[in-house]
Amino acid sequence: MPSRINQSRSWCLSAPVIIACLVAASAAAQTAREVRGAAAVEPLQNEPPAKIIIDPPLAEPLSPGGVVIQYRTENLHIAPVFGLAALAVSPQAGHIHVSVDDAPWVWVDASGEPVILNGLPPGPHKVLIQLETANHQLLDQGAVKFTAPEAAREVRGKAAVQPLQNEPPAKIIIDSPRAEPLSRGVLFIQYRTENRHIMPVFGPAALAVSPRIGHIDVTVDNATWHWADASGVPVIINGLAPGRHKILIQVVNANHQPIDQGTVQVTAPAAKPQPEAHERSEFSL
Repeated sequence: MPSRINQSRSWCLSAPVIIACLVAASAAAQTAREVRGAAAVEPLQNEPPAKIIIDPPLAEPLSPGGVVIQYRTENLHIAPVFGLAALAVSPQAGHIHVSVDDAPWVWVDASGEPVILNGLPPGPHKVLIQLETANHQLLDQGAVKFTAPEAAREVRGKAAVQPLQNEPPAKIIIDSPRAEPLSRGVLFIQYRTENRHIMPVFGPAALAVSPRIGHIDVTVDNATWHWADASGVPVIINGLAPGRHKILIQVVNANHQPIDQGTVQVTAPAAKPQPEAHERSEFSL
């Protein structure tokens, strides 16, 4: 049996090695600041350029026809703040613009959640994601190209579970587009839900949560595809061609099954000349 002295010597010889390993492991790990940037409460001097890093679509949702695109930003916080005044915020804040297959119009997303699409027809597609300042000036962008499979279909999953005891059905109440932004070509649609919390939680297991949770699906002009939004902020669309348009907004459960819906009929005005970039505030709401 080894003596206590020998045991002590063995521990002493091993301790420096253990400490060195811990220091090396600590140095290799990235801090939250290194990955996510500065905390929002910390003003910065000489902020570095903002960047967007976009992943390829997740393989599992893509196989049955769903498209989930994750992204992250560097040196910019995604937040639903808009207008010229927000340009002075430090660290800088902004949002993304998303367009599909070189469409002339985009939708605005300030949730920071992945971009989710369903119902795209089979074949090649391109999703352009642009990182914008709070006043909608382009900072960085990236495009994702992929092929929707021939058997593409919306991911609906199993039938929804029965409503929980005495829980009333969910409803969506949609306001008319705000007139002033519409006069500038920006479609700004506010909505609210009853008996359904909007949040980014998905999958069959979430059907048992009470109070019920879900999100919205948005479709433009009877397109075969739609995008999902779980932020709870208004729907914002820019760049629609002049003329009549229809926006379908569906409240769906966490497993993507429609519960209630409403449509907005709107006439987009003819495009107006754009002001200089430093004066531009057409999305200020």
